[in-house]
Amino acid sequence: MVVSRSRRAAATAMAVVAVAAGVVVPTSAASADLTMVDGMPTQEQTDRASTDPGNTSNQAGWADMPGGVAARPYVRALSITNGDVTTDVVTDGGPAGPAVSPGDVTTVVSPVNLCRADQMPASGACYATPNRVALNLVYNAGDVNGYDFSRPAVPVTPAVNADSVIDMTIALNTLGRTLRWTWVSGHLLYWRVTDLGQDTATVRVRFRPAWEPWVPYEQWPAGNGCSATPIFDCDLPRATAEMLRASVLFSLDRTLDPALTGAVFATGNAMFGYLRPGGSATVPTMDIQAASTHLRSDGSPQLGTLQAFIPAGALLNLYGVLPSDAASLFAVRRTGDPGTNDRPTYQTWTAGVEGSDGLLVTVGNISFSVPRYRVATALARTPSHAKVRRGVTTVRATITACKRAKPCLVSVYRLNAPASARYRADRTAIVTGRTVVGKALDLRTTRLAKRDRYLLVVRSAKTGRTVVSTLGRVA
Repeated sequence: MVVSRSRRAAATAMAVVAVAAGVVVPTSAASADLTMVDGMPTQEQTDRASTDPGNTSNQAGWADMPGGVAARPYVRALSITNGDVTTDVVTDGGPAGPAVSPGDVTTVVSPVNLCRADQMPASGACYATPNRVALNLVYNAGDVNGYDFSRPAVPVTPAVNADSVIDMTIALNTLGRTLRWTWVSGHLLYWRVTDLGQDTATVRVRFRPAWEPWVPYEQWPAGNGCSATPIFDCDLPRATAEMLRASVLFSLDRTLDPALTGAVFATGNAMFGYLRPGGSATVPTMDIQAASTHLRSDGSPQLGTLQAFIPAGALLNLYGVLPSDAASLFAVRRTGDPGTNDRPTYQTWTAGVEGSDGLLVTVGNISFSVPRYRVATALARTPSHAKVRRGVTTVRATITACKRAKPCLVSVYRLNAPASARYRADRTAIVTGRTVVGKALDLRTTRLAKRDRYLLVVRSAKTGRTVVSTLGRVA
């Protein structure tokens, strides 16, 4: 993980402003005495190598990466829906991208923390391939692109406002194997990842733009903690202006748990977000941070939104919970900076409607500056043990909620994904709905082999409420 230190690195890591030096950018008035810059390099400029005379940003371009521009992620399809009208912006797109004219909506895919030609890959400095990829929805403004759709410098076609629905399919290309979590600045509506763990991995995301606070860099706290990973010391009293943005940040950090591959979270009224797994192997948690100003530019409280989607593979293989049970078994707790928020909500997502099976957690009306939300199961841990003897596997556990007067129904699932692909939700039912009338659980089966991973689920026979949901491995 890299902590952004320079002004330009911070802007790139946040998928915010990355202005090429020496070019004229469109501007818009944010206040009577301050002009807010609204401009970032075009895709053509972002693709150039750091040694290219046309690259004046002192940042690595895609040509610096092994495989070059042909190996980078690209937008395969993009449409914008306003009301009942859907406009196709990109169809059957490739790395080269479409030709655009001033006012056209387009995208820029940027490498984050990629090494320049004069740098060697080293932990904490840069990477041979980027550890983050930023994707911004922008409008063409001539030599640069604008990204604030609330006050565009030129008329934009198709129009983009806070109610617009952006539908985008991104081919991760050669970087698809290392996708972990994704941050969306927007309101998440749909999420689908195909061919996870492969070069052919693609992401389809549907979302609305989000408002983001803007503060001149000179007013940021020392140390760039607002865009660090994790975020720290980000105390920003008041926004100077608000921007309407639509951006996506893919994390390619291999150090995170493979089970979180395909997880995504989204923020509104925030300037940066970060996901970090926590807890332990037996009691995992997930911490999500969001940074913003305490107040909006008009002096009213800054209130944000956080959405976190946990895919089915992570629910099964990391948290030990069936996707269909997750909405009733998870809990969210605020840590970090003190403040207030609405009561979290939990919604089951399905592949047929929202693109993926899993759990969407939503927290609204969040006060800032850097709250942290810990997402974990609400069930107490119940150890389970299994051992093979003479071809029969015995699964044992102590379930205090099960009694003769309060019988339980027990199910066991074999988790079929290998350790390196625990993002897969593949499972096989081994035991289904077996009645247990005492706290000493003792199940025998010939369908679990040595070293198999399994999920044990125990429900109250009377109420159907889940009392135990825990992972185990056959010894």
